[in-house]
Amino acid sequence: MSITLPQVRAGASEPSTSPQRTKRIETVERLTRILLVEDEPLTAEVFAQALTRDGHQVEVARDGLQALRRLRDRVPSVIILDMNLPTLPGTEVVRRLRAAGHRQVPILVVSGSCPSLAQLGRDELAPGKWLEKPVKPRDLVREVRRLLPETMA
Repeated sequence: MSITLPQVRAGASEPSTSPQRTKRIETVERLTRILLVEDEPLTAEVFAQALTRDGHQVEVARDGLQALRRLRDRVPSVIILDMNLPTLPGTEVVRRLRAAGHRQVPILVVSGSCPSLAQLGRDELAPGKWLEKPVKPRDLVREVRRLLPETMA
């Protein structure tokens, strides 16, 4: 088994990433794609950076219709979804995704609204979880790891 270490330029300090960590990131990058559906640019940027640093490929959609278009092209490993979106609310994105047969895609809702207002049944969100904003980037990353199958986490 060989482990690829990151390249270090002459004069540069040693990388802070251990060989085991480097291998995990390479594996995750090949296996996980996250669709982040968030209309607030700063929140989307902060979340995307944290997830990318954890080794995930992140694609951002700014509204519900854009999310559905991206889902037609390629189904992600995990969807992170705001409920209050322009053009199409998150509840409708969930319902259309599930109606299209994508019942095993985990959905991590990150929203300022509470679950009861969204009127989503547990079976519609499952597998998934609801986090109320504000959410720290490290907490988001931790929850994404929990939603991924063992082979990808």
